Amino acid sequence: MLRRPINHFRSFLLDKLVLRPTRDRVDHGMQQRLVLSSRFGPLETFGLANFPDPNFLQPDFAASDFVATDPPDLLLLKFPGTAGRAERSSSFPADLMRDTRTHVWTWNPPGYGNSAGRPTLRRIAAAAIDFFNASIQRYEQLYDAPLPPVWLCGNSLGCATALHVAAVAPQSSTAIRGLILRNPPPVDLVVKHVARRYPLGKLIHPVADQLAPSMNAIYSASKVTQPAIFLQCQNDSLVPPELQQQVRDAHAGPQTLVPLKSLGHDGVMDEQHLPLVREAVHWLREQSNLSIRPLP
Repeated sequence: MLRRPINHFRSFLLDKLVLRPTRDRVDHGMQQRLVLSSRFGPLETFGLANFPDPNFLQPDFAASDFVATDPPDLLLLKFPGTAGRAERSSSFPADLMRDTRTHVWTWNPPGYGNSAGRPTLRRIAAAAIDFFNASIQRYEQLYDAPLPPVWLCGNSLGCATALHVAAVAPQSSTAIRGLILRNPPPVDLVVKHVARRYPLGKLIHPVADQLAPSMNAIYSASKVTQPAIFLQCQNDSLVPPELQQQVRDAHAGPQTLVPLKSLGHDGVMDEQHLPLVREAVHWLREQSNLSIRPLP
């Protein structure tokens, strides 16, 4: 009789250990705010239209609702990490593909920013499917054109979300052509890894074991056949490379690894990392048959 209440309490504790939601106002820069629907209420999304420009100007952002002269060649859906916010999203990796018209849409999951709902791991996984479906529906409303290739880009916890979407979302097998995953965490193993630093840390193991399959990156990766880039911070102490490797080993599709030397979990890439990242992005374009539009 006590099993279900105990497991519910463990899930509650796991959410508190993993998630770092904020609702404060954050400057969203050049991005445009868009509200998409989900089963939990409105999902706040921020978008950027990164279009080819022969003079390499700032991204040309449409005046209203992402509408531009031509439909994009690529739709990039981004999933931030546990403390991330869509307002701070960059145009990466669109900024490395100046010959490709790209829309970059980043969500705030339930409980983050102005997205409705409570922040829980299970709710984030379910809402991510709604975000994917609503993004495709909105694109179809905006353009009388076939859906372009879709890439999913995840950072840290956002990798588990992106893998879940790729594994189970309707249309994922045809719409999603690739993934870019930075420091993907097997969440339960990461929680146990961090718990080792504290006395009686093993007491947290039953809490970590309560992780739902929908946010289990190893489980989801085994069902994902789309090609993936794995960006791995070599000095990551939160999600060590050996734990990230377990997600890579489970991934069922083609992949390429980009080791980000000397970077910790939240480290910022610089010029020394860009050549390998560009090479990997070019590989993913070839794998996903992404057309290249000549610059004027």
